[in-house]
Amino acid sequence: MQTVWQNRVKAAVQNKITANTLAAFNSNVDVVAHLDQSMLEPVLASPRISLPEVERLLETTIATISNENEFLAVLMQALEGGKSHHIVLSNMEMLSWLEEVFPERVESMGGQAGIIANQMAALGAHSLVYTALLSPKQASMFFPEVDVPVAGDELSIVGVRDAARPQDQLKENWIFEYAKGERFEIGGRVIVTPRANRVILATRPEGAVMAFDDQLEKFLPELGRKVDVAFLAGFHYAPADEEELAEYLSASMASVRKLKANNPRLCLHFEYVPMSEDRAEKAMLQAVASEIQSFGINENEIKRVLRIFGYEQERAAIDSNECSYTLYDGTLRIMEELGFERIQLHNLGYYVVLVKKPSNAELEWVREACLYASSVNAMKAKYGGYVTYDRLEEAGEIGLSAIGFRQLEIFAEEMEKRGVELPENFLENGILEFDSHAVLIIPAHVIPEPVSTVGMGDTISSSAFAYEQSRP
Repeated sequence: MQTVWQNRVKAAVQNKITANTLAAFNSNVDVVAHLDQSMLEPVLASPRISLPEVERLLETTIATISNENEFLAVLMQALEGGKSHHIVLSNMEMLSWLEEVFPERVESMGGQAGIIANQMAALGAHSLVYTALLSPKQASMFFPEVDVPVAGDELSIVGVRDAARPQDQLKENWIFEYAKGERFEIGGRVIVTPRANRVILATRPEGAVMAFDDQLEKFLPELGRKVDVAFLAGFHYAPADEEELAEYLSASMASVRKLKANNPRLCLHFEYVPMSEDRAEKAMLQAVASEIQSFGINENEIKRVLRIFGYEQERAAIDSNECSYTLYDGTLRIMEELGFERIQLHNLGYYVVLVKKPSNAELEWVREACLYASSVNAMKAKYGGYVTYDRLEEAGEIGLSAIGFRQLEIFAEEMEKRGVELPENFLENGILEFDSHAVLIIPAHVIPEPVSTVGMGDTISSSAFAYEQSRP
């Protein structure tokens, strides 16, 4: 069985992404700090930190970070759980304190649109990006091969660095990464991290609008004709106020319809990022699903979406027994609720992919696209940065994870208990078809002690979906 899967990986990495891609809207500068005990010592020594107050905050839910004690409490909660966490920094004055207590840091491209645009260019795709803020520092972090649509008397496609605007503000996010098994002593607590992950502390400067500008709006049908696949990200920045939210979503989805107007084959993907307000997030997801076919999410995020839509049984099942089978059930509920045509759930060592029927997608090609994406992600985990096509052959020699093969077996066992008749070769193929949908359980690579975890979900989903649209 494993040989069959590994041969598929080796075949997949021989192919290139030929699709024309567009990524919009959120790009920023990421400031990355790798956490260990020594890195936290300046934080713990800071006079702005009160450990008794941090202890109290650990028992609360912190929605946004407004002071240093909340920051440390959120960090501790994430380290203890080993889960990824995304939270907004509402107090911009804390940025100077962060620079003071984390002198060892690395700046890089951030934001889903920025990361995806660079990764698509690195893999050889024709990559376009649109972002509302394009300061010279931001533009310098894009690959020079990335292009930008610019509206004038007509639509122009311009190199990203030539399109930079000196007057634009810079959006900056802080990412705190940590390794599996890292030991921290904070006050009277000892925390040993159960897995490698990260905490993202995001800022929201003026001008960081997650929408196409007015000048570009009239050219959206023309822009849509130039691309095969578009990754639209940043809708999670939608305003929480009910009236403002409705206005923003209405305008945004109208823009998406314009983008699709002259290209009915244009394929759209949205990668999930949580919002701080449940009602607003529910409305945002409903609007996005009405216009966008494909959705990407991870094993932790789906529990939040299930809770927001009232699927407590499926959420609780994942919480108590996270595996391919419970994640499939949860993903199916979301597909039925929102109507996405394709959902890709990525977890450590395997992917669960649902494709709605009827579909033009060739399921074997969807599977190959996921193995290609796993190869890209493996090289990113091993070496960091962006993965170029010539590096992928190495991934073909790296075995897929034992986790993934065990999840194939678990899925088969649980489906048989349910009375579902499986294809005889399911463990080798990973594909199960129902009347309304197909599900694919796909083993993926696991790289021990990854160099980087930032942008892994975006890398997996975008590489897979762009590869799907590159069918020869």
